[in-house]
This record gives sequence, C-alpha cells and structure tokens, in this order.
Amino acid sequence: MSIRSVYRGIPVYLAVPLALLASAIVALALALVGAYTLNFLLGKLLQNQDALGYAITAFFFVAPAIALLVFVFCFSVVVSWHRAASWRAPTFAFALGAILVWVWARDFGGIGFAWYVPGTIAWLLSCWWLHRKASTHLENVIEA
Repeated sequence: MSIRSVYRGIPVYLAVPLALLASAIVALALALVGAYTLNFLLGKLLQNQDALGYAITAFFFVAPAIALLVFVFCFSVVVSWHRAASWRAPTFAFALGAILVWVWARDFGGIGFAWYVPGTIAWLLSCWWLHRKASTHLENVIEA
C-alpha cells in the first residue's frame, strides 16, 4: 500500500486541507532554502561586506516569489493526485498565495508585481498541464 493510494482513499473534505498544509510547508521550506542560498551566493560572488543588504534582498524579494511559485505547483500536483483536477485548483492556490504575499508585503511598505511573476507562470503552466490531462466525458459530446 503506497502513500498515494492511502491519500486517494481520504475524503475530499480532508484531502484538500491536507494538500494545502503540505503545499504550504514545502513552499516555505524551499523559500527559506532559496533565500539562504541566494544570500550565500551574493556574499561569495560579490565579495562585498554588505551582508545585511543581501539578507534583506533575499528575504523580502526572493523568498515570497519562490514561495508563491512552489505553492501553486505543489498544490496543483497534490490535488491532482487525489482526484482529477481542473483549472480551479491552481487558480485557488494562486489567489490564496497572492493575497498572503500582498498582506505580508503591506507590513513593511513594499508592494510590487515582481513577486507575482513566478507565481503567475506557475499558475498558467499548472492550468495548461491540468487541461492536457483532462479527458472529455462522452455524455457531453454531441453526435451527428
């Protein structure tokens, strides 16, 4: 018995919050790893002593973009593992992530659109990917 088969056996009202939680954890973990990696690389490559500036750049600009990108992709994939998903799963994930990034950015006074570009790309690719996997139901086909 695999994890995927156990996950498919869970009712929908529990599977979606579980997918939301798992996606949020993965997104935050990868955002922290990405921000730390960027901070380390900027410190080593540029040989400048402005380590605080690199940390602020990595935490306030790169981490939200990575988190939104990973959250949308991860939520789309995990929901599609449970049942056939449509464009609504990545749209919900992108809307929720964009609202959370916007609320988080208001706390320090910065609102920009650059954070939303990776998430928008993830949303569009997820919608396209889920649309390709969708099959047409035969009862909806008009016969001549």
